Amino acid sequence: MIWIYILIPVVIIGGIAVYFEKKSGMTTPNENKQADNLGKVLQHNQVNHYGSGPE
Repeated sequence: MIWIYILIPVVIIGGIAVYFEKKSGMTTPNENKQADNLGKVLQHNQVNHYGSGPE
């Protein structure tokens, strides 16, 4: 009988997760967009590494 108290919240949370996953239309990350922003990320890392950057 105690397994009901464990199983019911798991089922409810699982149902909510499935609902929001279908509602939001989750997709895989766009790798092309990530590749385009790589240069910006590297530039910011160099600025942070060497100091406050150009002023």
